Amino acid sequence: MKKLSRIISVLLAALMIGGLFAGCSSQSDEADTITDETLLIAYTEELEPFLYTGEDGKLTGFDAELVAATFDSFKGDFTNYEFVKVEDGFRLGEDAAYTDEEGNSYHALIYCAVRKDVGTINEDYAWSDDIIQNDVVAVVSPSSGIKSYNDLAGKRAGIVSQTAATALSENGAVMNSLASSAGYATADEAFAALDAGAIDVVIIDDFSLCKFENRASYTVLNGALDTIEYGFAFTRSNDLSGSFNEAVLEISSTEYSDEDTLTPLVEKYFGSADVLAFDFEPTEQ
Repeated sequence: MKKLSRIISVLLAALMIGGLFAGCSSQSDEADTITDETLLIAYTEELEPFLYTGEDGKLTGFDAELVAATFDSFKGDFTNYEFVKVEDGFRLGEDAAYTDEEGNSYHALIYCAVRKDVGTINEDYAWSDDIIQNDVVAVVSPSSGIKSYNDLAGKRAGIVSQTAATALSENGAVMNSLASSAGYATADEAFAALDAGAIDVVIIDDFSLCKFENRASYTVLNGALDTIEYGFAFTRSNDLSGSFNEAVLEISSTEYSDEDTLTPLVEKYFGSADVLAFDFEPTEQ
């Protein structure tokens, strides 16, 4: 194994979603000291619920627990791992993710919780199967008589989150058909306005909708205004994506383990399994 310049990439997230995380998680495989046997996982910013600092001051979140649950199955020659925060524009396998006191540089091989639609990242790296997806949807009252996006002509919309606002603006036919639109800080505020008759439809992303406790009382129109996919990105020169996919499959299917632990993990951090997108099927030998 080549020392010092060992490339280590991380993705997820957010997750992505996903972002890059400074510090490391509180798992047994966490590195006490970074060496050439440490898999470095990159993130650019903390992004809840993908990766963020918990009350104990350590990194936690969906990405942290997913890596902890799968690392032993996809680690290859590495013996431990650590999340490392990097700057925007950081290049996996090229830029130094960590330099020790002796001047030895180490590279990250993975981005965790990363959106696949940002810049050229989708073409630059090898990718895991989609792990999480965030749909932007339209939600109405069951008694509204609104059955499809075509029925939104002349209606008043409430918009929750910048993600939803961007998706709506990119769907000119829907946006231009609305009588009006107004932004709301939270799902609670938007649905209160819907209940009061101040608006006719709530445009919202799944991440925000999953946190709304009474979402089951409303109707989600068929189809999405946008779908944002999150996965783990890996360097092509040291591609661990295949092993990672198989490791995630192991914890998600009772064909490979005693129970599905991926779905409860998604529900824990996102509030619903509706955002789970993982659908990897191994190639038959």
